[in-house]
Amino acid sequence: MTRSLRKALLLWLLLPAGLAVATFLPLAYHLIHQPAMEAFDQALADAGLALVPHLEVIGGEPNFVFPAAAEQVLRTDRVDEVYFLVLGPNERFVAGDIGLPHASPNDDTESGGEERLNFDSHFRGHPIRVSTLRRTIAGEAFLFVTAETTRKRDRLRVDLTFALALPLIFFAGATGLTIWFGIRHALLPVEDIRAALKRMGHRALQPLDAASAPTEIRPLVDEFNLVLDRLEQAAAAQQRFVANAAHQLRTPLAGVRTQLELLQRENDANAREARCAQCISAIERLGHLVNQMLVLLSAEPSGRHADLAAPIDVPELIRERSPEWIRLAEAHHIDLGFELQAASVSGDKLLLGEAISNLVINAVHYTPADGEVTIRCRQQGNDVFIDVEDNGPGIPADARERVFERFFRLPGTAGQGSGLGLAIVREIANRSGGTVEILDAPGGHGSLLRIQLRN
Repeated sequence: MTRSLRKALLLWLLLPAGLAVATFLPLAYHLIHQPAMEAFDQALADAGLALVPHLEVIGGEPNFVFPAAAEQVLRTDRVDEVYFLVLGPNERFVAGDIGLPHASPNDDTESGGEERLNFDSHFRGHPIRVSTLRRTIAGEAFLFVTAETTRKRDRLRVDLTFALALPLIFFAGATGLTIWFGIRHALLPVEDIRAALKRMGHRALQPLDAASAPTEIRPLVDEFNLVLDRLEQAAAAQQRFVANAAHQLRTPLAGVRTQLELLQRENDANAREARCAQCISAIERLGHLVNQMLVLLSAEPSGRHADLAAPIDVPELIRERSPEWIRLAEAHHIDLGFELQAASVSGDKLLLGEAISNLVINAVHYTPADGEVTIRCRQQGNDVFIDVEDNGPGIPADARERVFERFFRLPGTAGQGSGLGLAIVREIANRSGGTVEILDAPGGHGSLLRIQLRN
């Protein structure tokens, strides 16, 4: 699934901002609208309270004296129509607009026993807001009802909605544009890095400028520069390998060609047989070199698949490969010994067998006749140790690291080795998460090469 950093940033910034705006709008509307409605209700209740002084009870009969001027003041409103109603005991009509909806504040279902009650209703085909006030005069309960149409309230709702929504829409738009351009500007260094990589040729890999990169992506740039450095080293090593391989292949091929050319002019049967033997020997060395190169290629990370790993019984593996080592040791008059203890490890059986075989063959080739080579294996905790010890000339301490380089051979050494054996061993050990090292032989002569693998 392809992920966009720009889209992710926009989502994580715009979504909370949008949720904040969506939450703030109804909250602000409620905080402003509710007090305004309460103020309208209070004004309507005050109008009802102004009716109370105009009611008197004379001889047990209510007498509501409301001058025309006072009524005109009560009913005067530039927006709404105002109504009033006065009711006596048993809801007996006293004065005002007949049929005006009302409810007694003593009705528990409406007000819980409060002396004032506000509610919405309809009158003469219009929605109205009603305020009912109960007062006791001369021992009798009277209701003073005032009502008005809801035009001011409806207009306030509309005005309040626009007054809150328009600034919020502007704020949301400004915030969105700011976030958009901010993210675009913040990602410009990433675009600069992309452009620098696009301009970079495969033959001229240049490290990126980490100093100009933002702090957050500077570690990424540093790691990328390290990868470039490793790629350059790998490319250089590959070029050296190709050059060395070409040289190593050219030498036996040139020898074979020379022998064949001489063979064409040779009349003596014995001489022809000797030259044929030399050709066969050169071709065998060439085949060994090619096989070593193929094993080295398999041991590299891009070689054999990692899913080929399986549990390996190390002593059993050594026993399976031992016949070829025994024949080689007999041909070189070497005493080949085995000290095998139980040990198991998970890995590539073919490659591990090649690694052990290279150590044994090297030891046999470089140990003088009548010498000894011993193969050991043991397990200590999660670590498996495979040792190949010989009593040959040994490897100088200052050369123990260089002998693992490809095509490197100690100066003055005899034999026809390709210089790839120990390089193959190290590649296989590293691939298996282990190590290989060269130690002094316990007897004081020769070398001890140890592969250490961890389960």
